Amino acid sequence: MSKSVITRSYPPDFQHSLRKKHGGQKPPLLCADLIKTFTKKGETVLDPLMGVGGTLIGAALCGRKGIGIEINKKWIDIYKEVCKLEDLEEFKTFHDDSRNVLKKASKNSIDFILTDVPYWNMDKVEKTRSKVAAKSNLSRFNGNKIQTKQEWLDELTEIFDLCYRVLKNKKYLAIFIGDMYRGKEYHILSADLANAIKDKTKFLLKANLIWYDVSKNLHVYGQSHAYIPSMIHQNILIFRKEE
Repeated sequence: MSKSVITRSYPPDFQHSLRKKHGGQKPPLLCADLIKTFTKKGETVLDPLMGVGGTLIGAALCGRKGIGIEINKKWIDIYKEVCKLEDLEEFKTFHDDSRNVLKKASKNSIDFILTDVPYWNMDKVEKTRSKVAAKSNLSRFNGNKIQTKQEWLDELTEIFDLCYRVLKNKKYLAIFIGDMYRGKEYHILSADLANAIKDKTKFLLKANLIWYDVSKNLHVYGQSHAYIPSMIHQNILIFRKEE
Protein backbone atom coordinates (compact mmCIF):
# COMPACT_ATOMS: atom_id res chain seq x y z
CA MET A 1 0.00 0.00 0.00
CA SER A 2 2.46 2.61 -1.24
CA LYS A 3 -0.05 4.92 -2.94
CA SER A 4 -1.45 7.81 -0.90
CA VAL A 5 -5.07 7.16 -1.96
CA ILE A 6 -6.85 3.86 -1.31
CA THR A 7 -9.56 3.25 -3.93
CA ARG A 8 -10.14 -0.48 -3.50
CA SER A 9 -13.80 -1.41 -3.00
CA TYR A 10 -14.47 -3.35 0.21
CA PRO A 11 -17.70 -5.42 0.27
CA PRO A 12 -20.05 -5.37 3.29
CA ASP A 13 -18.92 -8.78 4.56
CA PHE A 14 -17.96 -10.44 7.86
CA GLN A 15 -21.42 -10.04 9.39
CA HIS A 16 -21.72 -6.42 8.31
CA SER A 17 -25.33 -6.32 9.47
CA LEU A 18 -24.07 -6.91 13.01
CA ARG A 19 -21.01 -4.70 12.86
CA LYS A 20 -22.84 -1.72 11.36
CA LYS A 21 -24.66 -1.25 14.68
CA HIS A 22 -21.46 0.61 15.52
CA GLY A 23 -21.53 3.67 13.27
CA GLY A 24 -17.74 3.85 12.96
CA GLN A 25 -16.95 0.26 11.96
CA LYS A 26 -14.26 -0.22 9.30
CA PRO A 27 -13.98 -2.99 6.67
CA PRO A 28 -11.89 -5.86 8.06
CA LEU A 29 -10.26 -6.37 4.65
CA LEU A 30 -9.12 -2.73 4.63
CA CYS A 31 -7.67 -3.26 8.11
CA ALA A 32 -5.99 -6.44 6.86
CA ASP A 33 -4.41 -4.53 3.95
CA LEU A 34 -2.98 -1.95 6.34
CA ILE A 35 -1.77 -4.62 8.76
CA LYS A 36 0.00 -6.51 5.98
CA THR A 37 1.74 -3.29 4.93
CA PHE A 38 3.21 -2.58 8.36
CA THR A 39 3.74 -6.03 9.92
CA LYS A 40 4.93 -9.56 9.30
CA LYS A 41 3.06 -12.79 10.02
CA GLY A 42 2.90 -13.66 13.69
CA GLU A 43 3.38 -10.10 14.90
CA THR A 44 0.98 -8.41 17.32
CA VAL A 45 -1.47 -5.63 16.45
CA LEU A 46 -3.18 -3.46 19.07
CA ASP A 47 -6.42 -1.49 18.76
CA PRO A 48 -6.88 0.68 21.89
CA LEU A 49 -10.34 1.86 20.71
CA MET A 50 -11.50 -1.35 19.06
CA GLY A 51 -15.23 -0.81 18.59
CA VAL A 52 -16.64 -3.96 16.95
CA GLY A 53 -13.17 -5.29 16.17
CA GLY A 54 -12.43 -4.55 12.52
CA THR A 55 -8.72 -4.37 13.34
CA LEU A 56 -8.76 -7.69 15.20
CA ILE A 57 -10.70 -9.42 12.44
CA GLY A 58 -8.24 -8.02 9.91
CA ALA A 59 -5.34 -9.36 11.99
CA ALA A 60 -6.89 -12.83 12.06
CA LEU A 61 -7.38 -12.78 8.29
CA CYS A 62 -3.68 -12.23 7.60
CA GLY A 63 -2.00 -14.39 10.23
CA ARG A 64 -1.26 -11.78 12.88
CA LYS A 65 -2.16 -11.65 16.56
CA GLY A 66 -4.49 -9.01 17.96
CA ILE A 67 -5.31 -7.24 21.21
CA GLY A 68 -8.33 -4.96 21.61
CA ILE A 69 -9.52 -2.49 24.25
CA GLU A 70 -13.06 -1.14 24.33
CA ILE A 71 -14.98 0.83 26.96
CA ASN A 72 -18.40 -0.35 25.71
CA LYS A 73 -19.04 -4.07 26.32
CA LYS A 74 -21.77 -4.11 23.67
CA TRP A 75 -19.19 -3.73 20.92
CA ILE A 76 -16.91 -6.43 22.36
CA ASP A 77 -19.87 -8.83 22.45
CA ILE A 78 -20.57 -8.15 18.76
CA TYR A 79 -16.91 -8.78 17.91
CA LYS A 80 -17.01 -12.13 19.70
CA GLU A 81 -20.24 -13.10 17.98
CA VAL A 82 -18.75 -12.27 14.56
CA CYS A 83 -15.71 -14.44 15.32
CA LYS A 84 -17.97 -17.39 16.14
CA LEU A 85 -20.15 -16.94 13.07
CA GLU A 86 -17.16 -16.53 10.75
CA ASP A 87 -15.02 -19.21 12.45
CA LEU A 88 -12.23 -16.70 13.11
CA GLU A 89 -9.65 -16.73 15.87
CA GLU A 90 -10.91 -14.63 18.78
CA PHE A 91 -8.21 -12.45 20.28
CA LYS A 92 -7.79 -11.06 23.78
CA THR A 93 -10.01 -8.07 24.56
CA PHE A 94 -10.20 -5.74 27.56
CA HIS A 95 -13.46 -4.10 28.64
CA ASP A 96 -12.04 -0.94 30.15
CA ASP A 97 -10.87 2.60 29.52
CA SER A 98 -7.85 2.12 27.27
CA ARG A 99 -5.73 4.38 29.46
CA ASN A 100 -6.09 1.98 32.39
CA VAL A 101 -4.95 -0.98 30.29
CA LEU A 102 -2.13 0.85 28.51
CA LYS A 103 -0.61 2.05 31.78
CA LYS A 104 -0.20 -1.57 32.90
CA ALA A 105 0.88 -3.03 29.53
CA SER A 106 4.47 -4.06 28.87
CA LYS A 107 6.74 -1.52 27.22
CA ASN A 108 7.89 -2.16 23.65
CA SER A 109 5.56 -5.15 23.25
CA ILE A 110 3.40 -4.19 20.24
CA ASP A 111 4.36 -4.37 16.55
CA PHE A 112 1.62 -2.16 15.09
CA ILE A 113 -1.27 -0.02 16.38
CA LEU A 114 -4.34 0.49 14.18
CA THR A 115 -7.41 2.28 15.48
CA ASP A 116 -10.40 4.44 14.59
CA VAL A 117 -10.89 7.38 16.93
CA PRO A 118 -14.26 8.56 18.31
CA TYR A 119 -15.72 11.22 16.02
CA TRP A 120 -15.54 14.26 18.34
CA ASN A 121 -19.15 15.20 19.25
CA MET A 122 -20.94 14.00 16.12
CA ASP A 123 -22.80 11.35 18.14
CA LYS A 124 -23.87 13.73 20.90
CA VAL A 125 -25.03 16.93 19.18
CA GLU A 126 -28.76 16.74 18.59
CA LYS A 127 -29.17 19.37 15.89
CA THR A 128 -27.72 18.24 12.57
CA ARG A 129 -28.26 19.04 8.92
CA SER A 130 -30.16 15.87 7.94
CA LYS A 131 -32.32 13.07 9.27
CA VAL A 132 -29.58 10.62 8.32
CA ALA A 133 -27.02 12.43 10.48
CA ALA A 134 -29.53 12.78 13.31
CA LYS A 135 -29.76 8.99 13.48
CA SER A 136 -26.00 8.51 13.80
CA ASN A 137 -25.14 5.51 15.98
CA LEU A 138 -21.47 6.31 16.48
CA SER A 139 -20.25 4.94 19.78
CA ARG A 140 -20.25 7.25 22.78
CA PHE A 141 -16.75 7.70 24.13
CA ASN A 142 -17.17 9.80 27.22
CA GLY A 143 -20.65 9.16 28.59
CA ASN A 144 -23.20 11.87 27.86
CA LYS A 145 -20.80 14.78 28.22
CA ILE A 146 -20.43 16.96 25.13
CA GLN A 147 -16.71 17.61 24.74
CA THR A 148 -15.15 20.70 23.28
CA LYS A 149 -12.75 20.00 20.45
CA GLN A 150 -9.81 20.72 22.77
CA GLU A 151 -11.11 18.27 25.39
CA TRP A 152 -11.50 15.66 22.66
CA LEU A 153 -7.94 16.26 21.44
CA ASP A 154 -6.52 16.19 24.97
CA GLU A 155 -8.18 12.86 25.71
CA LEU A 156 -6.94 11.27 22.49
CA THR A 157 -3.37 12.55 22.84
CA GLU A 158 -3.27 11.13 26.36
CA ILE A 159 -4.20 7.73 24.92
CA PHE A 160 -1.66 7.93 22.09
CA ASP A 161 1.09 9.05 24.44
CA LEU A 162 0.47 5.84 26.38
CA CYS A 163 0.46 3.92 23.10
CA TYR A 164 3.97 5.21 22.42
CA ARG A 165 5.44 3.34 25.38
CA VAL A 166 3.91 -0.04 24.41
CA LEU A 167 4.88 0.19 20.73
CA LYS A 168 8.24 -1.22 19.66
CA ASN A 169 10.85 1.17 18.29
CA LYS A 170 10.68 1.91 14.55
CA LYS A 171 7.11 0.57 14.44
CA TYR A 172 3.98 2.36 13.27
CA LEU A 173 0.69 3.80 14.54
CA ALA A 174 -2.19 4.23 12.05
CA ILE A 175 -5.32 6.24 12.90
CA PHE A 176 -8.58 6.46 10.96
CA ILE A 177 -10.01 9.98 11.29
CA GLY A 178 -12.72 11.71 9.25
CA ASP A 179 -13.13 15.45 8.83
CA MET A 180 -16.55 16.98 9.50
CA TYR A 181 -18.90 19.94 9.43
CA ARG A 182 -20.12 21.39 12.70
CA GLY A 183 -22.58 24.21 12.39
CA LYS A 184 -21.50 26.29 9.40
CA GLU A 185 -17.81 25.45 9.67
CA TYR A 186 -15.69 22.68 8.15
CA HIS A 187 -13.34 21.11 10.70
CA ILE A 188 -10.19 19.41 9.40
CA LEU A 189 -10.06 17.05 12.35
CA SER A 190 -7.26 15.03 10.77
CA ALA A 191 -4.96 18.06 10.85
CA ASP A 192 -6.09 19.01 14.35
CA LEU A 193 -5.34 15.52 15.65
CA ALA A 194 -2.07 15.16 13.74
CA ASN A 195 -0.76 18.44 15.14
CA ALA A 196 -1.89 17.58 18.68
CA ILE A 197 -0.11 14.21 18.56
CA LYS A 198 3.03 15.85 17.16
CA ASP A 199 2.99 18.49 19.90
CA LYS A 200 2.16 16.26 22.89
CA THR A 201 3.83 12.92 22.10
CA LYS A 202 7.11 11.74 20.62
CA PHE A 203 5.48 10.21 17.54
CA LEU A 204 6.77 11.34 14.14
CA LEU A 205 4.13 11.94 11.46
CA LYS A 206 5.08 9.97 8.34
CA ALA A 207 2.07 10.10 6.01
CA ASN A 208 -1.61 10.83 5.53
CA LEU A 209 -3.37 8.18 3.45
CA ILE A 210 -6.78 8.91 1.97
CA TRP A 211 -9.39 6.15 1.95
CA TYR A 212 -12.03 6.82 -0.71
CA ASP A 213 -15.05 5.12 0.86
CA VAL A 214 -17.18 3.97 -2.08
CA SER A 215 -19.84 2.65 0.32
CA LYS A 216 -20.82 6.16 1.45
CA ASN A 217 -24.12 7.49 0.09
CA LEU A 218 -24.45 11.01 -1.23
CA HIS A 219 -26.59 13.25 0.99
CA VAL A 220 -28.63 16.25 -0.10
CA TYR A 221 -28.63 18.86 2.66
CA GLY A 222 -31.07 21.32 1.11
CA GLN A 223 -28.95 24.42 1.58
CA SER A 224 -29.33 26.28 -1.70
CA HIS A 225 -26.95 29.11 -0.87
CA ALA A 226 -24.09 27.24 0.81
CA TYR A 227 -21.62 24.74 -0.58
CA ILE A 228 -21.44 21.60 1.56
CA PRO A 229 -19.86 18.48 0.01
CA SER A 230 -20.91 14.95 0.85
CA MET A 231 -18.01 13.40 2.77
CA ILE A 232 -16.88 10.18 1.04
CA HIS A 233 -13.29 9.98 2.25
CA GLN A 234 -11.42 9.42 5.47
CA ASN A 235 -7.85 10.05 6.47
CA ILE A 236 -5.46 7.45 7.83
CA LEU A 237 -2.70 9.20 9.76
CA ILE A 238 0.55 7.24 9.86
CA PHE A 239 3.01 7.86 12.72
CA ARG A 240 6.30 6.15 13.59
CA LYS A 241 8.04 5.66 16.91
CA GLU A 242 11.59 6.98 16.57
CA GLU A 243 13.96 6.55 19.51
